Amino acid sequence: MDNMTHNTDILITTEKERWIKLHLEGGLSIVELGKRSGFSRDTLHRWKKDYQKFGLIGLKEKSRAHHTHPKTTPPNIVDRIREIRQEHDFCARKIQIRLQKEGIKMSARGIHKVLKREYLVRNKKRIKRENIWKPKSIIPGELVEIDVALMRKFKGRWLYQFTAIDCCTRWRFLKIYSEQHTLNATNFLMEVIAHAPFNITGVKTDNGSIFTNRYVGAYKRKNQNRMHLFYRTCRENGIVHYLIQPGKPAQNGKVERSHRTDREEFWQKVSFDSLSELEFKQKLYVDWYNQEREHLGINGLTPIQKLKECQI
Repeated sequence: MDNMTHNTDILITTEKERWIKLHLEGGLSIVELGKRSGFSRDTLHRWKKDYQKFGLIGLKEKSRAHHTHPKTTPPNIVDRIREIRQEHDFCARKIQIRLQKEGIKMSARGIHKVLKREYLVRNKKRIKRENIWKPKSIIPGELVEIDVALMRKFKGRWLYQFTAIDCCTRWRFLKIYSEQHTLNATNFLMEVIAHAPFNITGVKTDNGSIFTNRYVGAYKRKNQNRMHLFYRTCRENGIVHYLIQPGKPAQNGKVERSHRTDREEFWQKVSFDSLSELEFKQKLYVDWYNQEREHLGINGLTPIQKLKECQI
């Protein structure tokens, strides 16, 4: 009884002993004991055998877990799953795709269970959202979302990341600026046009003053023919400039979501001593993102693979 410290274990064990003593000391047959107690004869015989062999400790509740688990994930695969998760912070489905490329077949559900056992799962409450406008693009360059986000301070000044993502292929281009203004936004647009492996025919931005003057006083004044520099640059390059509805960032959802990915997979891990070092490391990250990183939005392909698929 010294090993049985839990009150429930003690109650269950002593109750079993009470029934067995009615048979051993009270002379009650197993059949009669079964009728009174409601337990089967096989169960009572097993209790009797354990009690006679081990005493009261033999009646303690035993674990019903399997002694062996033939389908347990091998330790080397668990190590690989942990390595991919810690290195890239991938979800179970992306890890599954990466493992398949390495010749390892495993379900996403099984991988999620491994992540949960290894305490590598984040618990996040998701807000149910309905009827969100989701733009569709089936041609590379047909619609490229552009946005800017604050990422980190360097030597007391914020760094602004300008981001462009193609809605069809998820191909991305990033660049760091120390300020966000119209000239930098226009310069970034020209950089995107120069680096994109496809012809860009449409871009979509929010209503920030670096992209449009539609919601500032200059645009609202009468007889105002002044065209915004970003808009004019789009027109000169045969690009249609689309604006999302005010207060609805979900309409620019792909580039907005990509900023979270960058924070988790790049900014939280990168270290640098100069802007030139940061730009070099970010270029390596973007190349890896476009050429090697699987994207669930395009069925597990990389952006370059999706681009080649669209060109076939």
